Amino acid sequence: MKERISQITQHWFLSEEALFMTFCTHRVAEYSGMKSPLRVGKGVIEVNPDLCADMTDKELEERLRVEVIRILLKHPYERQPEGCGNIARALGSNCVIGDSYSLTRMTIEHPEDFHLPKNGHYEYYARMIQKMLKPSDGNNGAADESLGDLAQNWEQDELMAAQINETIKNVNSWGSLPGNLVEQIVASTKARIDYRKVLAGFRASVLSQARRLTRMRPNRRAGFEAMGSQYDFTTSLIIGVDVSGSISKEDLQNFYTTINRFFQYGIQQIDVVQFDTELGDVVTLSKAAESIQITGRGGTCFQPFINFVANHPNYDGAIIYTDGYAMQPTIPPSMRVPLCWILRSEEELKQHEDWMRQSGRVCVIENNS
Repeated sequence: MKERISQITQHWFLSEEALFMTFCTHRVAEYSGMKSPLRVGKGVIEVNPDLCADMTDKELEERLRVEVIRILLKHPYERQPEGCGNIARALGSNCVIGDSYSLTRMTIEHPEDFHLPKNGHYEYYARMIQKMLKPSDGNNGAADESLGDLAQNWEQDELMAAQINETIKNVNSWGSLPGNLVEQIVASTKARIDYRKVLAGFRASVLSQARRLTRMRPNRRAGFEAMGSQYDFTTSLIIGVDVSGSISKEDLQNFYTTINRFFQYGIQQIDVVQFDTELGDVVTLSKAAESIQITGRGGTCFQPFINFVANHPNYDGAIIYTDGYAMQPTIPPSMRVPLCWILRSEEELKQHEDWMRQSGRVCVIENNS
């Protein structure tokens, strides 16, 4: 089987530079124990010789081509959607490829098979499909086993992702890969702002700690004879949520789900205030919110929230969730509270990042990213 694959890639050397260069970043291994004919992950292209034995060379070439495209998109290495199982991740990846690349010798899923829109991101498809799967899905026959097995070795691997990015930058000819797929591949090499890292860094920069002495925690140098220290988180955050008509309830629910993670990091309570052109009531959350009530739904004005934060310097940090479509606010000279802007999409980031960075950090949370 390795010999057949070697012959295929020798043809790629002459006509499919991108595929050949990407193929060379991985080694090939045979494994009869897996349920899928081919799969990638952990730097290996695995082939099941038993399942591939009856394939023609053209069928095998097309399946290998799909797995190398998957590597180019970095689905097995860079972007692992939270809360999604192997089947949903495999189907999400298949939808991206099926939507962008025409296949003639194998069947692959398309977004419309799940009543999903075209031109979506891998993470979006995976998450939406995960919601559609029944709890028992994954044990319903050979098809499910093959799909689950396909993504078995997918995991975050920054080193491999960087190596693939470097390969993409050195490609001079994309061969038979269509332009829309090439655009996705090239765009994936651009550094995406990871909201998790931004929020984690923001959280770390605003965490206040109350130090108290205790004999239950000994001093590292003097043992139990000297009192040790214990620190309690006392951080107080204020979050402004843009509830203007241009932001959907799904966007807001997605944001609240993200903010709930702050409770996992030791923050005891968060003040939340919704706003459009006016500021709503401040609501204190002491645990993860299971449901939200939306008020307002008018236009957008940031100034009332900014003024509120400036007048309440007791907060350790402020976060604004918005689509950015409003007048740039004036930051009062007296404002000392660190600010973090959170947008819904990279398109909004491009439009508003320059002026937002003048007053704080900026990141993106996408429903489909």
